[in-house]
Parts: sequence; C-alpha cells; structure tokens
Amino acid sequence: MSERLPGGSIPYSELLQHRSSLDLLAATPDRIASLVRGWNQDRWSRSYAAGKWSAAQIVLHLAQDEIGWSGRIRFALTVPGFVPTLWDGADWVVLESPTRPEVALEAFLTLRRLNLLLYRRLTSDQLHTSIPHPEFGHISVEWILTLLAGHDLHHFNHLQVIAEQ
Repeated sequence: MSERLPGGSIPYSELLQHRSSLDLLAATPDRIASLVRGWNQDRWSRSYAAGKWSAAQIVLHLAQDEIGWSGRIRFALTVPGFVPTLWDGADWVVLESPTRPEVALEAFLTLRRLNLLLYRRLTSDQLHTSIPHPEFGHISVEWILTLLAGHDLHHFNHLQVIAEQ
C-alpha cells in the first residue's frame, strides 16, 4: 500500500508541511469533490501516468482506505491486544473495479465525515494508543491520522494531474 520511509517516518507525512492532520482530514475530501464532481466517463477513466490507477480507481481506493484505517483505529481503541493484519489496497481496487466513481466519492465523503466525529473527540491518551503493525512496527492512532491526511494529499495531486489533461 504505502512505502516505508527511511528512519521510520510516516508515509506521505512530508505532504502535510506542518499542517494539522485533523484540519487536512476535514478539508481535503471537499477539495477532491470540488475537483472531480461533474467529470464525464472519459475523465474518470483517465490515469495520471501510464499503468497507474484511473481517477475512478483512485477515488474508490480513498473510500476503501477510509474503511480499512478507520477500522484499525476503532479496534485499537476498543480491543485489548489488537494486532492488525496487512492488506493490499491494489487487491481491494481490483476486487471492486470497475466501479461507479460517483458512488465511491460519496462513500468516501460520508465515511470521512463520520470518522471526523470520532477523531475530533479523541483524548491525548487515545491518540497515543499504540498497536503493533506488521509492516511499520508500533504505530499510534495519531500516526494513522497523519498517514491518512498525507495519503489524501498524495492522491489529490494525482487527480489534479488528471484534471489538467
């Protein structure tokens, strides 16, 4: 799914440029929606580079990751000794492709709004709750929120490339 960065850094965290994860988690989905709403099938089928996901697949992937990572957060906060398993986001995209991009977009936006209700009420102790991730070592809820915020920006950039084609 995401590459591991040298020194144990959080993937995509450099894209935050010291901005708040929660602020970005709230704002970026609306930026994505504003960019892609009204796209025709031709635009949705375009990719930002040869051999890469189409715009429709990117939005589907965002919705799917919202499910996967928010589930990990909820389990981390409620299941003692929770150990997540790995999944490959590309496998999930293949499973559900082709998709209706408008449905995937609305799922992403709705899931994010629901998740933000939880994320905004987390205490410092909850944000620092740690789970052993098989790929990244011990990660915290805050680590996940940072990853998600950067991940949104990463794919927003891809969608911008498609919008400019």
